[in-house]
This record gives sequence, C-alpha cells and structure tokens, in this order.
Amino acid sequence: MADSDVRPALRRPRRWRTRVGLLAIGTVLALVAGVGPTTIAVADDSVGGGDPSATSGPESPQSVQGPEPAPMVDPVQNATSSEWIVLCTSFSPCKAAGYGNDGYDGVYRSSFWSQYGGHNCTNYVAYRMIRNGMSSTRPAAISGNALNWGVALARQTNDSPAVGAVAWWDSSFSASGHVAYVERVVSSSEIYVSEDNWGGDFRWRKITRTGGRWPKGFIHLKDVAASTAASYQAITPARLVDTRSGLGASRSQVGGRSEISVQVAGRGGLPSAGVTSAVLNVTAVKAKSSGYLRVYPSGSTRPPTSNVNYRTGWTVANQVVTKVGTDGKVKVYASGTTDVVVDVAGFAQSSTGLTTVTPKRLLDTRTATGGHRAKVGGGETVGLTVTGSGGLPSSAGAALLNVTVTEPTARGYVTAWPSGGSRPPTSNINYDAGDTVAGLVLSKIGSDGRVSLRPNTDSHLIVDVVGWAPSGSNVVGLTPVRLLDTRTSSGRPAGGTSTAIKVTGRSGVPSTVKAVLLNVVMVSPSTSGVAVVYPSGVSRPGTSNVNFRAGHTIANSVMAKVGADGYVRVFTTASSHLVVDVQGYVR
Repeated sequence: MADSDVRPALRRPRRWRTRVGLLAIGTVLALVAGVGPTTIAVADDSVGGGDPSATSGPESPQSVQGPEPAPMVDPVQNATSSEWIVLCTSFSPCKAAGYGNDGYDGVYRSSFWSQYGGHNCTNYVAYRMIRNGMSSTRPAAISGNALNWGVALARQTNDSPAVGAVAWWDSSFSASGHVAYVERVVSSSEIYVSEDNWGGDFRWRKITRTGGRWPKGFIHLKDVAASTAASYQAITPARLVDTRSGLGASRSQVGGRSEISVQVAGRGGLPSAGVTSAVLNVTAVKAKSSGYLRVYPSGSTRPPTSNVNYRTGWTVANQVVTKVGTDGKVKVYASGTTDVVVDVAGFAQSSTGLTTVTPKRLLDTRTATGGHRAKVGGGETVGLTVTGSGGLPSSAGAALLNVTVTEPTARGYVTAWPSGGSRPPTSNINYDAGDTVAGLVLSKIGSDGRVSLRPNTDSHLIVDVVGWAPSGSNVVGLTPVRLLDTRTSSGRPAGGTSTAIKVTGRSGVPSTVKAVLLNVVMVSPSTSGVAVVYPSGVSRPGTSNVNFRAGHTIANSVMAKVGADGYVRVFTTASSHLVVDVQGYVR
C-alpha cells in the first residue's frame, strides 16, 4: 500500500425472591443504550442501516447462593403509584424512551460475580459495578441473596444516595431483599434507579423518600464521581434520521439551502432532558448537487462552518460534536440537495467533562486565517494555537477540531498530534487528489497550548474548533497510536465479517474505559459499502460509521462504546483492508 493512502505501520449467584418478588426500578439519564434494528439492510447507496464471558473460577451461582428460587409475583402489580413510579419496563421500550442499561441487554444471560444469569437484580448490579471499574471477581463478603449485601458491607452502607451506588433493601421489601443501581440523585429525598428482577423484567423507577419503599441504605462500592456522571456518556449507536425512509424527518431529500430539525433528546437511548451536547455521525447520501452540511444547535444562529463536504453522487459521512438546543434539537443545513442520515453515538449533560462551543475557524490557508496563506506543502508541519487566543481556556487538555482538506494535489493523509511531541505514525484524515474531505479530530494539546498538523501532500487546510475537554475530565486525548493494520497483520477482512479489536489496556488506554475515539480507515475496498463500529458483546446496530467507494481510501473518526471485555468490533459490508488508530478515550 502506498504511503499516500495511509500512514504505514511501525516495524447469578442470584438473590431469592419472595411471593411478592422483586421490583423494577425506574429511571433517569441512561449511561448507555442502543436502539435500532439488529441487522443492516444495506441500500444500494451504501449507508448501513459475544457476550463478555461469565466470571471464571470454581464458584458457581449454586455454590454461592443455592438452587434457583421459583419465579414469584412482581410487587408492582399491587403497589400504589407513589411507591412505584415506573418510567419504563423491558430493555427495548426503555431504550426507546431514553433509559439505558449500559449494554446489559446484550449480556444479561451471562453470570457476573457468580450471580444467576438472566433477569436478576444481583446479576445486573454486579455487571454495573464491573462497568464502573470494579474487578470481575465477586467481593468475598457478598454471598447469598440481595438481603445479605447491606449486612455484609455495613461499613460501606449509609443513607446518602450517590450516582453509581447500590440501592439496597432488606426484608422490609421482600424476604430476600433487593438491590438496584442509582442512576441519578435529584436530592437526598429523590433518586432514579434502574434494576432487573428475578422472575420479572428490567425497569427504570423514580423513588421519593415520602412516597414509600425508600432503600434501607446505599452501598458505596464504586460510585461514579459527580463530574463523570454528568459528563460524556457513550451509547451503542442508534439512528435518529434517515430522509430516504422518513425516519425522524420527511421522506424526501433535503433541498439545497434548506434545513431539517433533528430531535436528539429522548431518542436513541438519550434522556429526555438535560442533554447539552451530542456526538453524531452525519451522512450525505447520493447528493444531487455538490455542497456541504452544517450541524448546529436549535435556537442559535447558523455558523459559517461546515461538517460534511460532498460532490454530486457522493455518499460521505463525518462525525460531529455539537451543542443541543434547549428544546433538545439540532439543525442540519444542506447547501446542496441530498438525503441525510444521522446516527447518535453519545451525549453529555454538563460541561464538566466535555464542552462544545459554537464552531470557530482557527485556520484557513485559502484566506490567511491563522496566519498561513498558501497550500501547506507535503511534509510541512503547521502549528495551531488552540488555547488562549485560540478561544479555549488554559485548563483545556484536549481539543475537538473539525479538520478539512481541500484541493490536495495528490492522494494523501493528515496527521494531528500535540505540539512538542514526536509525530505519530498514524492518520486522521485520508483524501484523494482534488477532494474536499472533513474529519473530527480529538487532539491532546501540547504544553504550549498548540496542536501540530501535517499533510503528506500539498493541500489547503481548514480547522474549526468545536469543543474541548479539561485536564482531569473523563474525556482524555492521546497522542494517536495505531491499534490495527490488516495490511501488515491479520490480512484483508472479507465482506460481511466483523473484526474484534482489543482497545483497553494498551496504547495508553486504561484497562477500564467506557468509550474510545478511533480513526477508522478503509483502504482500497473491493466495492462500495459501509463499516459499522460497535461494542463487543451486543447485537450489531443498524447504523454506519464509514461510507466508502470501491478502490478509494476513506476514513472517519468514531466515538465507540467499549464492550465489557475491552473490545470493539468493526463490521464491513465489502472486503477491505482496515486501519484503526486511537485518539483518546472516555473514562
């Protein structure tokens, strides 16, 4: 593969239920959810529509907790509305309403902490604790059913609710007790929880101290820090809009110089309120004329920037980080007539971990914006100031940039990295001669407040800053590192197959993370098609991340939720070499 295509690689035990049974728990801001079909019907325009292993060791659910109890009657049937404020029931309806389960729906039949698999409160909470960063080995103090938990962990149990804590009920709830996961703390007297139920189903519930059934206590095993709980949350990708089918918008192409509204909050696994920003994959499909797409928050002025650039007949995608309007919507403006597809991959509910800004142009070599007026020569490095005069505060540790290449003289790529460091052997944007291609870049910021950019062929560069993450937040930028290059390793993946990629515990990524930001490159695919990136252990979503054409090398950045086993999967509809670089992660 020529250097001009892509940078070359460097040589249960479960709790027992009573006749009353277990309750379901109701709701709040979901950490994760995936909505959409589990199979992809690939249209001719090439837009896409593994369980973590059970805890190993000598223990089994029966050895820890005895034989499975018989299913019992769920108490919600006889409860008063003030005691049981149920917001949703069952995995799919909950996700459709914006209440997630952090991927548990894809693995709930597996056993965690030696709890019985399937619908079971202790198994669900064990899974959530592991996802919060605890060991997959069961804490020695816990045995028996849920009734035992608060007693065995008395020193870690109090009456102070916290996000990520375990809500625990003793025999006052049922003879076998109950546990649930605290999703949101409104006040010391109002919480939202999610739960699964032995002999019952998954639910979200709102609980008030005055309404009854307040937990006996809260077990603080691995609480989620307030800054993390309120910051970026990754989800299994879900489709919000497809103008070809009429999903989320009119069934017609978006006319040139017109726009559509996209409802983001309350759909695709996102909460219905409090969403401040979202990560979207936006695709222009079979454009009738050349143009660009602009994505911006509802209720604000349309910015003079672009997110996706296309030519007549093209199908091209780019990942977009955008503020969400106070009405929970974003706008998508098209300068040229095209179908539009929008998939959501994550969201934030405060500026604690991820701050989106109205896009600001920092560099445009066509107009001397940023001090450089001329094409950047192949192999030339441009230093870009992003903090201070660049608009970001000095506390910013990573910058979210939309980088556009236009009028390149030959096929090539652009690499971005923190100023002051060595240039990594990776790529962020790949292009053909004459193309105009945009890509989202999460770049760690150098100690001098700058980011370095280098094309390997003569090209104009345009850079807009769209957001930032402070040092110490749950969004962390890295100097890019290559995770996979099938040209030098496993060989060319066949169409219709998925490739598992280990992302945790390597290349600067911790052993436990919620999501990673990847640059995924399709190198000389055999035919046109799509690539879908999704967490290991769940069904493949009906979305797409990279849209490619036969023989072309095309890349896109992807914010991907990570499976419980530390892997992500990349499914391709056509045979193609695959190159994957990691740019950062979400703790």
